[in-house]
Amino acid sequence: MRPAVVAVPALLLLAGLLGACGVVSRPDAAAWDDQATLALTDAGSQVATARLALTSAAKERTWSPYTTVLVAEAEEAAAKAEEDLARVQVPPGRADDAAAVLDLLDRAAGLVGEARAHAVDGEYDDRSLLDDLDRLAGELQKAAG
Repeated sequence: MRPAVVAVPALLLLAGLLGACGVVSRPDAAAWDDQATLALTDAGSQVATARLALTSAAKERTWSPYTTVLVAEAEEAAAKAEEDLARVQVPPGRADDAAAVLDLLDRAAGLVGEARAHAVDGEYDDRSLLDDLDRLAGELQKAAG
């Protein structure tokens, strides 16, 4: 009788774990739009944070280690915004919109990663990078509405 007593709780535990494993979230179109807007806004904030950190460090208003940590955290947050939206099921007929939004979010994460690499190297005043950050921040803001 002992094996049956152990098997039942084990099966219940397994069923509970399998039930807790979620698949991709499936919001309606309006909910997806809200999540996309939030992700774009979050990524835009991280791009702006990276730019501000580099500019402040170039003017010697922040310490190098602080700048590096700040930009690294912005990079993680931008990547998380992209990952969170990528896990959400795209509503029918919205694949092109989703691809455009995810492309912007991917660019944001990549550019903030480039900013982190510059911060690590102590290169705070790369005009091209700062211009790219400005341009992308504007694109993200425009896409967020």
